[in-house]
Amino acid sequence: MTMDHRDALDHAAGVDPMRPVRALAWLAGGAVLTFVVSLVGTDLLGLHHDLYYLLYFTIVLAYLAAFVARAGLDWRRVVTRNLAWSVGLGVLVGAAVARQILAQPGTARPSGAYLAFEVAWRGVVYGVVDALVLFVFPALVALLLLRGDRRGFARKVAFAAVTLVCSLVVVTTYHLGYSEFRGDRLLQPQIGAVLFNVPAMLTGNPLGSLIAHATAHVTAVLHQYQDGGQGFLPPELTPGYPGKAGGLTGTAVAAGWLVLTAVVMVLGRNRILR
Repeated sequence: MTMDHRDALDHAAGVDPMRPVRALAWLAGGAVLTFVVSLVGTDLLGLHHDLYYLLYFTIVLAYLAAFVARAGLDWRRVVTRNLAWSVGLGVLVGAAVARQILAQPGTARPSGAYLAFEVAWRGVVYGVVDALVLFVFPALVALLLLRGDRRGFARKVAFAAVTLVCSLVVVTTYHLGYSEFRGDRLLQPQIGAVLFNVPAMLTGNPLGSLIAHATAHVTAVLHQYQDGGQGFLPPELTPGYPGKAGGLTGTAVAAGWLVLTAVVMVLGRNRILR
């Protein structure tokens, strides 16, 4: 089977693919959702960053799960296409961004068990979830807009262009929810989006974009925990950030949120997976 033939077989067997208009509606919904969550969680409520991430993760992952259930794409084929090239590019992009972060002045960071938790939570998990929302999701929408067909040079170029445009839409709206990005600093995540989308744009497989972004997050946690002006770990933990509902209060809220999430998932599993 040729590569062009593989690029035309992205739809799951027996499942009708999502129509382009619906795919665009899902993209718009994701852009609005991420803006609202970041705005309310940080700018309006000023939640402790770890608690905010918990709310953000569960809300956007539920949205993406619903999208995946309805898209009608062959996910195994999507994530295995040009896998080695995508992973390789992801490692290269991640290393380049990590080097850029390490070249900047470092900031204070926690130590011990809490640092290990933050590396896993704020580094790996946050980096992966953000990549799913900002880069993987737009690439899948782009694939649906092209009806799963990337055969030929022209369609591959079109896929790359559409992926970048879709990603920039979500990246822009999401970061506008954070007060620190309402100005010239908005250009930073937009430039980052171009870099992090390289694996997806060149290979059609967004897995490398996920690897690159998670690498950047882990590096930022270890070297610029307070953010340091690079914008990789919003909300920026400046002295002026409220950080409400931390400590025991945050733990109680997080536990309640997890229970509520579990109940909603059980009760709504048929609707989500329909």
